[in-house]
Amino acid sequence: MAKHLKKRKFFQSPIFKKSLKIVLVVLITVSLLLNLFTFIMPVVKYYGNSMSPTLEDGQILIVNKMSEVNSGDIVAFYYNNKVIVRRVVATGNNQVSIDVFGTVSVNGAALDEPYVENKTLGQCNLDFPYNVPANSFFVLGDNRNIAMDSRLSEIGVVTKDRLLGKVVFSLKPFEAVK
Repeated sequence: MAKHLKKRKFFQSPIFKKSLKIVLVVLITVSLLLNLFTFIMPVVKYYGNSMSPTLEDGQILIVNKMSEVNSGDIVAFYYNNKVIVRRVVATGNNQVSIDVFGTVSVNGAALDEPYVENKTLGQCNLDFPYNVPANSFFVLGDNRNIAMDSRLSEIGVVTKDRLLGKVVFSLKPFEAVK
């Protein structure tokens, strides 16, 4: 009978109650963070040099699935079961042209692209001008010499069903992505 009373006293003790509260708070916090980083803001690791100098190989990025995507935004999308990161240069219902010198024009207006160090037509098998279908994004890498992007029909434009989301932040290095 004394053992039974000791167990009851232990479960009613302030130390047990406080420990239980801490464990519950930790479990709820972990659960919320896992859901956040799985369904709303996934974390991806960027590989390669196609977005150089903006992004570096091995950079860890946070993607926002809920953000509206506009021209100039960096996005993550699926291609052949891989996550690819590129910059949106045109959205649906716009016309894109790239000349032999690598100047990108959208609806006849040349883009100001300070993030591109060496403009070039690069790898391309599309005919320009190209009309971007509705609910799609024409994406290019910032390192146009080596990037595989919407200029290649194999990758093509990114449709909304392939879009993971807009890259909003880098964890390594810790900074906003522009």
